Amino acid sequence: MAEKRDYYEVLGLKKEASANEIKKAFRKKAMQYHPDKNPGDKISEDKFKEVNEAYSILADADKKDKYDRFGFAGVDPNAAFNGGQGQGPGNQGGYQYQEYSDFNGADFDIFKDFSGSEFDNLFGTMFGGGFGSTQRKAGPRKGADLQTSITITFEEAAFGAKKQVRLNGKTISITIPEGIDNNSKISLKGQGQPSTNGGANGDLIVEIKIRPHSKFTRKGSDLYIDMPITLTQAALGTSIVVPTLKDKVSYKVPAGTQPNTVFRLKGKGIKGLKSKKMGDLYVKVLVKIPTNLTNEQIDLLEKLDKTLK
Repeated sequence: MAEKRDYYEVLGLKKEASANEIKKAFRKKAMQYHPDKNPGDKISEDKFKEVNEAYSILADADKKDKYDRFGFAGVDPNAAFNGGQGQGPGNQGGYQYQEYSDFNGADFDIFKDFSGSEFDNLFGTMFGGGFGSTQRKAGPRKGADLQTSITITFEEAAFGAKKQVRLNGKTISITIPEGIDNNSKISLKGQGQPSTNGGANGDLIVEIKIRPHSKFTRKGSDLYIDMPITLTQAALGTSIVVPTLKDKVSYKVPAGTQPNTVFRLKGKGIKGLKSKKMGDLYVKVLVKIPTNLTNEQIDLLEKLDKTLK
């Protein structure tokens, strides 16, 4: 049997590592050597066990203190100064019950040791299958999820729509909710692969792609549009007709409006996906500077310029 490595060495740490550094190192190493990422790799499987053993000691303040002072003997249940507890029914392989959480948001099941029956799906929520899952009794398992994507128009995303996808010879209807955003995903329960042993069907995950609009851009439920006006309209003020996704509205541009001024039309955006509150429409005024002026126009502008000094 290979000689045990120092627990700090296993996690790539120095002895003065903080609790947070220990946790981060464990996450990195566990992900690297997890059996689901290295199927059939006995070396990775052994390293995965080694990483978990190291963390089970260094994450426990009392055990870490004993290990720092006495080395492996300090955490050996058979050592005399450790109470001589030996290896009883509740202490198989020297591992007490541990419970780990906060591994990128995943909660882990309780385990005893790495060969015992209670090492149950330690990383199930991250990798979709626990270590040693092939050794457990095969019960009904959910079928595999399927993934696809569809492209919809800007208006369909804003107002909702009914769409269909063709997958594996089957036509599946999809309801697009109002206000859905680009790259959002819709899960259709039971529309994935059937189970092979009596479990539920998998789900169909549909990613939504939205075509760009020729006039509008979008941020959440707010819309943005550029509106060009002339130099004299900006100086003297004017009424402009602003298109929205539903209709057109009139807006009074005040005299002296500067280039790139942004006006807000409240409630003229699109409905929020979750809040159902209407967003706003932001109108940026672009002042067009005239080109190819006639001599008469140049003369008029020069006269105007003199009066403005």
